[in-house]
Amino acid sequence: METIYTTKTRDIELPDTKHKIKLWLFGDIHRDAPSCDVDRWKWFISEAKKTHDDYTYYIGLGDYNDFASSKEQEHLQTKRGLHRETIVKLDGLAERDNRLIAREMSFMRGHILGLIEGNHTWVFMNGRTATEDLCDRLGTEYLGWLNHFSWRVRFPNTKRTQLIYIVSCHGQAGGKTVGNSVNQLDNLRQVFPIADVYCMGHDHQRLARPVSVLLPMYRVDGSGEIVLKQKRQFLCRSGSFKRAYVENISGYEVGRLLKPSDLGALMFEIGFHRDNKNGEDRLITDIKAIV
Repeated sequence: METIYTTKTRDIELPDTKHKIKLWLFGDIHRDAPSCDVDRWKWFISEAKKTHDDYTYYIGLGDYNDFASSKEQEHLQTKRGLHRETIVKLDGLAERDNRLIAREMSFMRGHILGLIEGNHTWVFMNGRTATEDLCDRLGTEYLGWLNHFSWRVRFPNTKRTQLIYIVSCHGQAGGKTVGNSVNQLDNLRQVFPIADVYCMGHDHQRLARPVSVLLPMYRVDGSGEIVLKQKRQFLCRSGSFKRAYVENISGYEVGRLLKPSDLGALMFEIGFHRDNKNGEDRLITDIKAIV
């Protein structure tokens, strides 16, 4: 798996500051795996459709299907003598899996900010990954393994632009505690210190922990005075739809005695309000996580 870093920018125009944006973060579906909780995945699709509107957006955090992990592909690549016809058949299996999940996600078309690459992604004979193929099928952008997303939200009635920064990464694993999972996100925050949302997948945890940082800013009255403003940030893991401890089905969770994950996705409501205190007139971003 190549650890590619990308940056993306997108503009969105809201009629006024009363409107809110909804952002879904989801990943580690492993849709084609026997241990995928298909009922829960379809319930998520149903709930997302109910709340879907012009201001609803999505980011995928990787591992949409299970075939095949990076380690499995290393084994395949070391086995010489695979016929071209065999590789074509394997490519066809990955394409079939992508057709299914793309059909289920088709209502998101035009609203997916992009898809992060995971470690479970087939590499086709032409060198492209199954995630890139899925991006094409859904008409969205490929975000690589790590992405910094800049969202410019415009309000024509106030002629203001609000910036929202989202850092997404398929993530790292290791350790069995929630603290370790959060620490990896905090390490990511050291690299990109002023983002609004940091999200990883991979370890199948589902959480959204708010933290805060103080940022120095000039007063907007032009006096040149510097004030400290508190900025709220979220450290997030995007969850999973892969069950652990399914009877008579092998799983890495069993071998490592890992705790079962809280399955599902994350949703954020992003709103805005005016701050008119102490001679200030700023537009403040309000982010609320729904786990």
